[in-house]
Amino acid sequence: MTRKIERLEMLLGGIRNMAQVPELLFVVDVRREDTSIHEANLLEIPIVAMVDTNCDPRNIDFIIPSNDDAIRAIKLVVGKVADAVLEGQAMRKDEEAEMPKGFMEYPSDADLSDEDLLGAATLAKLQTQRDEDAEASEEFEDDIDVDDAEVDSEQEEETDSEAEDETLDEDDQELLDEDEE
Repeated sequence: MTRKIERLEMLLGGIRNMAQVPELLFVVDVRREDTSIHEANLLEIPIVAMVDTNCDPRNIDFIIPSNDDAIRAIKLVVGKVADAVLEGQAMRKDEEAEMPKGFMEYPSDADLSDEDLLGAATLAKLQTQRDEDAEASEEFEDDIDVDDAEVDSEQEEETDSEAEDETLDEDDQELLDEDEE
């Protein structure tokens, strides 16, 4: 019984101290860690794995083709990945030191859409708002069209009255010319 407890402690002991779901899973032996890969896929956690020719790479997001049975190959790849992680953490600390506290800068080329950032209820509210805005703009355009038609008819009336005024002026001028003769 103590042997089983020790084994479970060895395999699952790290989960007890986890504060949040990991952002990435790195796997050395895909065949041995099939349960953890399945759970990561259910939680939509990206997976980086060393995949040998005897493994199925379909459930892996980022594949590192390598011999997962040779200790020297494992040490080489894991060492390089660990170095890259430490380098990335150091770069991140430098960037955080330069930024004011509480300020998070996103790269300008980030392609994050509303669907990536917002929940279903918020997206539904936004869609409702967009629909209402579209209806309001259609009504506004209809009002503008009506107003434009009214303005056009008023301008035509003004043009007609100006033409009448000019006609009267010409008639008056003719009368004046006749009177002078």
